[in-house]
Amino acid sequence: MQAHEDITASMTAGPALAGLLRTAVGSAEQRIDRALTVLVEQLGMEVAYVSEFRDGQRVVTHSVSAAAEPALPIGTTHPVEETLCHLVAYGGLPVLVGDAAADPVMGGHPHTVAFGVAAHAGVPLTVEGRVRGALCCAATTPVRTLNPRDEATLNAVAGYLTDLLTDDVRAPGEPGLRQLAAAVAAGQDLQTLTRPLLQLLQEITGLDSTFLTLVDTSADELVIAYAHNGGDLVIAEGDTSSWQESLCRRALEEGRIEVTDVSATWPSATVGRQMGITSFVCVPVRDAHDELLGTLCGVSSNPARVGEQNLAIMATFAQLLSAQLARETAHHLQAARATVIEHRMNSLREAAERDSLTGLCNRAGINRWLHKALDQIAVGRQRLSVAFIDLDRFKTVNDTYGHATGDEVLRGLAASLARTGRTGDLHGRLGGDEFIVAALLPADACVDGWTARVRAAAVAAVDDVHVRGSVGVVTREPGTPATSVEDVLDQADQAMYREKHAQARTA
Repeated sequence: MQAHEDITASMTAGPALAGLLRTAVGSAEQRIDRALTVLVEQLGMEVAYVSEFRDGQRVVTHSVSAAAEPALPIGTTHPVEETLCHLVAYGGLPVLVGDAAADPVMGGHPHTVAFGVAAHAGVPLTVEGRVRGALCCAATTPVRTLNPRDEATLNAVAGYLTDLLTDDVRAPGEPGLRQLAAAVAAGQDLQTLTRPLLQLLQEITGLDSTFLTLVDTSADELVIAYAHNGGDLVIAEGDTSSWQESLCRRALEEGRIEVTDVSATWPSATVGRQMGITSFVCVPVRDAHDELLGTLCGVSSNPARVGEQNLAIMATFAQLLSAQLARETAHHLQAARATVIEHRMNSLREAAERDSLTGLCNRAGINRWLHKALDQIAVGRQRLSVAFIDLDRFKTVNDTYGHATGDEVLRGLAASLARTGRTGDLHGRLGGDEFIVAALLPADACVDGWTARVRAAAVAAVDDVHVRGSVGVVTREPGTPATSVEDVLDQADQAMYREKHAQARTA
């Protein structure tokens, strides 16, 4: 009876929701966002998003997240065939997956694991008979309440979005200001800005292919950085050719923005003839100092005139790309400066926290390492073991053999201690003949084994001088409330003196 009621409800829920959505007002962007918000609320998911398939890439064009949930950034791009959206679009995944771990396809999918997807819902978006992308929802916890009503809701929203996207496709001659604004807003780097601009440029010009080149005139090199192919003539990303032999160089040097018969205009241009290019448009991408960075181009295998208005749009796009390249260059320079400063600070800190005689951490380095370790065990699953080492009868060594030999003994002990444990463990000299070794160990690790290795290493030999250290160990268990470094060192020091006194009584 309940299943029958769910199916009956789903038959009415879809049309009712579709009708309600179509009464919405505002821009297309606002209407899409409201529809995605409804989807998040109705399905109990954390995020709903629209993705489009462009030149082999899945690009997120719209995204809405539930309150306090992490967002899926607009412009996120992955190869289509690697995504869950691809499975949705071509029937490789159920519409509703309430528990990803229980689905044989989704449970083993790389994106399920990488992004922690525990529940998923999705349907393809088909515009004028062509799969354009997918409408999807996802959550990081299972949603086992998904039912036929939710599938009807998903299909209703998909139908509504398909209508909006269809209207978008049917007006290719318009400048597409909404699409341009969306592309600029979503452009987090050169790729995520360039791809939608190239698609929009191809749609408004009707050319077969649009592409961005990057140019190094000193090396005589031109590289196709990004391309959008929408017709018979295909331009391949990554192709490299001679700048001197390129149509771009000819166009810029001769001031020809648009050429409708390449073979007649440039009969010696073998590149155009080999590729079958008839129509060619090209605008430069320059930096603030008017240096050439690349070109924004379009080509077609048939005669085609782009027109002054669309050429002006191309010039605007070129300025946007130039600004993005400038931002990325500035960011890389800033990052490089930050890396140099960080390296310098680390070097200064390293020098300030190293004992000049032994090369181990000095008191400052010991304190910083232990502070960090105590914070980690207070909230983590590791235990902290600290060993305090004091050389036995070291004063006698100095008095009998001199301080030079005493220094050699200290260096020998330091080298022996440094060979114990793992990279990242603490090996330090508090001062004089007092040393510290410490490690963060797994909760189930054998502390006695670690202590035995430290005791075995607490020896030094210089010629006929053989010295052993007394070792006291204190261990802090996982979840131990934070305490001071001084308390830990004092407890380890007391443990060391107990051992030293025990050895004296035995002797």
